[in-house]
Amino acid sequence: MFPDNTGFSINNLLAGLLNLQSPITEAKPSAFQSPNILQCERCNMTYEQFTKIGRFGCSHCYYTFSRQLQPILRRLHSGNTTHAGKIPRRTGGTIHIRKQLNQLKQKLQELIVKEEFEKAAEVRDQIRALESQLSERGEGDL
Repeated sequence: MFPDNTGFSINNLLAGLLNLQSPITEAKPSAFQSPNILQCERCNMTYEQFTKIGRFGCSHCYYTFSRQLQPILRRLHSGNTTHAGKIPRRTGGTIHIRKQLNQLKQKLQELIVKEEFEKAAEVRDQIRALESQLSERGEGDL
């Protein structure tokens, strides 16, 4: 299918789709340029090797190549670069309520700083309702 038996793999396809590298042509460094190669200190893997292989050599590579990974992760995860986690409803118990309470308390602080006191009063009432749900279940305050 490919002339000269070029080793075109799924990693090359994904790298091309994610703009990690151009799978067809590769730029060759000039003799006058000093190659400033980004390389992991622990496993000595370069970013170029990562784009060809499609996986890291060690856990430290995530820190070494973090600047290059940010745009890729944003594209793949609709702009999100942090993982907040997800809790199953049937086993979570009051964890969902506590998480919602923390979010509402942060929102309340933001509204107070912005001096939007009417909205802050609504959020305060929602917080009180959730706290009463926790006290009914015997969980008490955070």
